[in-house]
Amino acid sequence: MSVPTKVSGGQSVFRALSLLKLVSLHHESGIALRTLVETTGLDRTTTYRLVSILAEAGLVERDDKKRYRLGLEAMQLGLKSMSRVPILERCRPLMIRLARRTEDTVYVVVRNGDYAHCIHYEEGTFPIKALVLQIDGLRLLGVGSAGTALLSTLSDAEIREFHRRQQKELPPSRSKLATVLNEMRTIRKLGYASTENLVADGVGGVGVAFEVTPGSYAAISVGAIRSRMTPERTRRIAKIMIEELSATGWKSKSSPG
Repeated sequence: MSVPTKVSGGQSVFRALSLLKLVSLHHESGIALRTLVETTGLDRTTTYRLVSILAEAGLVERDDKKRYRLGLEAMQLGLKSMSRVPILERCRPLMIRLARRTEDTVYVVVRNGDYAHCIHYEEGTFPIKALVLQIDGLRLLGVGSAGTALLSTLSDAEIREFHRRQQKELPPSRSKLATVLNEMRTIRKLGYASTENLVADGVGGVGVAFEVTPGSYAAISVGAIRSRMTPERTRRIAKIMIEELSATGWKSKSSPG
C-alpha cells in the first residue's frame, strides 16, 4: 500500500488513518491483525504499534478473538454530523404527525455499529412524558423499542455475532440467544417491536424499522408510560406508524431478513 507523504512527517498519521479506514470497512465482522498487515503491506510491528495507539485512543477496539472493530470514540466523532442526516428533514413532518396523533413522544434513531443513535424526537401533548432517550444519545441495539426494531433488521448470523459481543451488556431478558432470535423473528412477521420496562420501569414503547437506502435502516418509535401502552393501543400505534411511513415513501421492515 502506498502512503501519501506530501506532508512532512505525516507518514505515520497517514498509515494510522489508512488502518482506521480499513477497520471501519470490516466493522461488522472485525478484522485480524494478520489481514491488516497483508492488506496494507506494512510490517507486523508497525501495524501492531499503530493499531494499538488507535485502540488506546478509543478509535478501535479488539474483541476476545483479537479482531479489530471501530471503538466508541470513532462513533462519537460522527455524532454532531448526525444532526444533519439527510433523512432528518424528511422525518420531521412524519414525527410531528405521529406526535399529534398519538399524543406521546416520537423518536427517530439510526444504527451506529452495535448502537442505536437518537437523532431527533418530538414531544406529544400528553402531560406525562416518556423522555427516555436524548438527541445524540447512544443505546445498545435491543434496548428500547427503536433499537429492538433495528436489531430485527439484521440476519440471524449477524444477531448471533452481536449477541456474542454484547451479551454482558444486554438486559437480563435478552441474555439467552435463542430468546432473542425468536423475538426478532416475531418482530419481522409483525412489522414492529414492542417493549416495556427495558429502558425504565413503567415505560413502554413500540418501534418500526424502515429502509432508508437498500440494506440501510433507521427506526421510529413511540414511547409512553406503561399504562398507555396496552396491547390494543400498541397495535393501533404500530399501524399508524407503518401508514405514515408508507405515505412518506418509506418501506417498513416487515419481512424476514
